[in-house]
Amino acid sequence: MQKMLEAAESVLRRDGYHAFSTRRVAAQCGVSLGHLTYYFPAKNDLLQALIAAVMTRYTERIARTAAAAETRSAQDLRALLDWLLRDAVTNETSALFRELWVLAKHDAFAAREVLAFYERLFESFAVTAARIYPTIGAQQLRQVGHLIGMLTEGGTVLFAGRGERSVSFDDVRPMAIDLIMQRLESTARQAVREGRATDAAQQRRPKTRRKSRPS
Repeated sequence: MQKMLEAAESVLRRDGYHAFSTRRVAAQCGVSLGHLTYYFPAKNDLLQALIAAVMTRYTERIARTAAAAETRSAQDLRALLDWLLRDAVTNETSALFRELWVLAKHDAFAAREVLAFYERLFESFAVTAARIYPTIGAQQLRQVGHLIGMLTEGGTVLFAGRGERSVSFDDVRPMAIDLIMQRLESTARQAVREGRATDAAQQRRPKTRRKSRPS
């Protein structure tokens, strides 16, 4: 079954969603159409299994990369962001996700799975960044995670594939990383200032004395 899913992914990347068929997947895998449809009776069954497998693989891949980087400093986080941006424009990732976006437009299951993948990605980033910026709230970190998503997926659209560009990916990538890090640093400083202001206000607040009850 794993070989069938790998063949389905190859066909989706190479031929696109609109040309995707169980017949092409069977030919790619080297099995009969009847053998393939025994496991996946309809094209939609195969696509749903493929989407679930791909989303799980990419989630685990990003988690492994973050764990291997032992993200404990701002420099470690920069390296992780650099990997995310670079990966988004590779032939394998860009070709696959472009087709998944098309599929998500036409299929409710695909739309849910793709959205859930991004939500897991943003949550993973929030957990990782919180180790470095503990003063930033979880929701604010999720917002930065969504900013990363905009930059990585925008990078796929603008820089993946062939063709000359007026601006190179290597010129823009450091700017994107700086933008994210500056946002994190400024948010962390603001959180510290707000925390100090809260502490000062609490210290200025007069303490109320409890009235003693008459005996």
